Amino acid sequence: MGDDRNLLRKRTVLTLILIAVLLVLSACGGSDSAAEDSDEETESPKTGLNEITLDDMITKKDNNEAFYVLIYDAKTEYVKNTKLLEAYDKALKDKDMTAFHVNLNTLDDEQKQKVDSLIEEYESHSGSSHSPFEDGGFAVVYDGQINSAFEYVGKAWLLNTTIDEANEDSTFLDDDLYSDVKEGIQINVDYVKNEGINLTY
Repeated sequence: MGDDRNLLRKRTVLTLILIAVLLVLSACGGSDSAAEDSDEETESPKTGLNEITLDDMITKKDNNEAFYVLIYDAKTEYVKNTKLLEAYDKALKDKDMTAFHVNLNTLDDEQKQKVDSLIEEYESHSGSSHSPFEDGGFAVVYDGQINSAFEYVGKAWLLNTTIDEANEDSTFLDDDLYSDVKEGIQINVDYVKNEGINLTY
């Protein structure tokens, strides 16, 4: 009977030790995954061009973040054929810059209604004839607004039309179009500098 009691005590002690070890391990595992989730949420975008959803762009705008965004409205096939994204990515990397891009052509009806609201909002604060939504182009988001640097310099580049035309026989990596890409980026860099905008991404 004494042996049974000792055996029962040993089992109880071992069970308690095992439970304690499992609790410690599960607590450690929980904090690791939480740290990983936190890292994913706060991960900075890479240098170059980064895809962003319309909803994420709106959230960043509404949170008063400041960043560059390329807005365009073109068939996915045209974007691929013209190497639009590759050209912007290359030009941005050459300047060690980061920007986002969103293709309005791929949006569903609900998201297109959100774009209509953004267009109205843009037109209410801008006197520009250039619209990054209707014409396409590189823009700066800051102070809760989307702004066209082309308005700042009194120029306009009809990117959406250029994509359609380039799809016929050229790419944005060709010298003439690539120089337009670089010029558009530089106009935005100058705008950010002159306005004293601190980019946050």
